[in-house]
Amino acid sequence: MSDKSIETREAADAADPEFEALLERALRIPLPEADRRAQKPKVGISRWRWPAVAAVALLAIGVTFGILKNSAFIPSDSLAADVVAHIHHEPRAISPRPASDVQPVSNVEVTRVLQAAGAEMGNIDPIVRYAKLCPFRGRMVAHFVVQGEAGPVTVMLLPEEDVTGPVAVDEDGFMGTIAPLAIGGSIAVVGEPGETLEEIQREVAAALRWRL
Repeated sequence: MSDKSIETREAADAADPEFEALLERALRIPLPEADRRAQKPKVGISRWRWPAVAAVALLAIGVTFGILKNSAFIPSDSLAADVVAHIHHEPRAISPRPASDVQPVSNVEVTRVLQAAGAEMGNIDPIVRYAKLCPFRGRMVAHFVVQGEAGPVTVMLLPEEDVTGPVAVDEDGFMGTIAPLAIGGSIAVVGEPGETLEEIQREVAAALRWRL
């Protein structure tokens, strides 16, 4: 994904319609005349200040909801859409870099992320360039990025997401598959068009074990 595409997506996330609506409502709540005049401070919150408190609370709720929605912590009806939303939420993880500039994540860090997600995995050939424990659909999951033949490939391990068969991912410039695992749960492998993903999916699935 180009830097321009990343900037465009980040701008789109910042303009989430529901968040903007909440923000506009908060800013339109007028302060009463008593609050606009300079007065000697009083202990506690007077009844005249409650509209201001409500505005701040509404704004905080809107910000929190926007962050959780855009990171796919709050699930939608589409697992594929939620996976892509989460990828967009962490654009630096998939920033394009020449293969020669990719620095692998240490085995210690990869193991730490896997253990925190209730999993373990044998060695795999693709270079792991990003590893993080992430909130996804109300749970913490292992989110990896490996170096594919053409660029970064996202791998998400989803022990609580059961699918009956492969689910195609084709959204916002990303393509891939969410596939069921023989050990339960599923694995999402997503990259840009033209990337070879099947081998990465098979290799990771064969090396993975749940420790839940």
